Amino acid sequence: MDAFVAMPVGGTRESFFPPTLRERFESTFDVRWTDRDRQLSESELAEEVGEAEVLVTGWGSPQVTAAVLDAAPELQVLAHTGGSVATYASAACYDRGVTVLSANDEMARFVAEQVVASVVAWRRRLPQFDRAMRDGEWDAGETVESLRGADVGLVGLGTIGRFLLDHLQSWDVSVTVYDPYLDDGALDDWPFATRGELADALESDVVSLHASLTPETEGMLGPDELARVPDGAVFVNTARAALVDEAALRAELESGRIDAVLDVFHDEPLPADDPLREMNNVLLTPHTGGSRVRPPLTASVLDDLERYERGEPLEHAVSREQWQLMTR
Repeated sequence: MDAFVAMPVGGTRESFFPPTLRERFESTFDVRWTDRDRQLSESELAEEVGEAEVLVTGWGSPQVTAAVLDAAPELQVLAHTGGSVATYASAACYDRGVTVLSANDEMARFVAEQVVASVVAWRRRLPQFDRAMRDGEWDAGETVESLRGADVGLVGLGTIGRFLLDHLQSWDVSVTVYDPYLDDGALDDWPFATRGELADALESDVVSLHASLTPETEGMLGPDELARVPDGAVFVNTARAALVDEAALRAELESGRIDAVLDVFHDEPLPADDPLREMNNVLLTPHTGGSRVRPPLTASVLDDLERYERGEPLEHAVSREQWQLMTR
């Protein structure tokens, strides 16, 4: 099959396609790579895609619109090396029968891993002990808590939340999941997890946010919702900052009433003078939940492309219904 990679020349493409994966891709497909050193525009993508049967996109690629599809009559598969394809695929892709693949499931594994690592580190006060020892102290006087036996609330479930439940099985936790889109029986594999209302999930020792950002969910957690988070709880956001009222969250953190683990921000990169950087009750990471572990993302997409060519069932296809609910 003929494939075209729309990711521009540079370090990002090389990190997603190290030599071993590039060689693997080129040994199976007839691959063309754009030679531009910047992101293509929609019209440039339409011009370059040509007779490709497979189009590979990355972060910042233009959306595959009806106009792009008009210029790509042979296109069968859109394969995205990132997670959400909400802004890369279009309704036209589904209308015309283009199969949409994504590394969303693989990326979700790494986000879930970071949630557990961050929460355990915070409840064990590892960042505080590290800072104290670097300042010459031996005992920072911090009270240490374990994740074991904690009440955990998940706001939204999705793929990340499901992998997170897998991790939490060994921690003897009790989990409340709020997700109005859950099917009956969705939690059957995790007997320690139960469905609840938003208020139930928020009233937990650890509250982790996993809802997709859509017009319906933007700003879903405001002052009243955040006030339900118990004193001393840890609020975790590895989803999108816009799900939370910024002023309300900052007010809670400034009061010192709750702690937070934040991987996403309203303004990215986070400004150097942002007060969050000075708060001792906040653990900050620069939107790295799933984005820094890159070759496995590409490998998962290549796995499915090879399955597609062999006529085998796909593992990473994104249905129209899933696409409609993904973060935009």
